[in-house]
Amino acid sequence: MTGEIPYSDGGNLDDLVAPEKNAEILGYLRRQRPSCHSDTGDALLRAAAGKCGEWLAYSPSFRQCLYVALITNRRIFALGIGQCSVCFRLPPKLHAIALQTGAECAAEIASGWVCFELFRPDWPTPDLSFWTLQAYAAARQG
Repeated sequence: MTGEIPYSDGGNLDDLVAPEKNAEILGYLRRQRPSCHSDTGDALLRAAAGKCGEWLAYSPSFRQCLYVALITNRRIFALGIGQCSVCFRLPPKLHAIALQTGAECAAEIASGWVCFELFRPDWPTPDLSFWTLQAYAAARQG
């Protein structure tokens, strides 16, 4: 991690988020404890760096390549998981647009979440900066 990206490696996620605003995703993370490939995590962090205001990147262990969560306003708004998945919590209107532009519904994570697959052959690269900023703005509003 570079000094310009605010991050928390390990520690208790419950201390960083409001459990009542994140109950579904916290349940998912506890049940699945997903990994995150370093390229996927880096892509998500680069998309947020310089574009979002106050945010924090959290992983139970960046070194062990566990999931990467982006947090603002005590809400998780983005998640890097697996070999190539970047997921966002979006309001309903944007959720529908994301699905029309290549995202898949990520209801197994929590309601209102979509997942973009990176490095997908024969498919345009998702605009991570746009979707990260949209998820961030929605999380800042409440």
